[in-house]
Amino acid sequence: MTSRRTYRDALDLQIVIDEIEKNRRIQFDPQIADVFLDILRNHYEEIEEIQKKYK
Repeated sequence: MTSRRTYRDALDLQIVIDEIEKNRRIQFDPQIADVFLDILRNHYEEIEEIQKKYK
């Protein structure tokens, strides 16, 4: 969701967090959602570095 795709731009980080929280237990497994939320909240700068490296 945070990466640009040919059919849409990358979504804002807070939108992604809100979407995962909203759909936790509905669309997303709660344990996996919790891991992703932790990564997004506490380690997003590492994801951004990886994205920059492979642009």
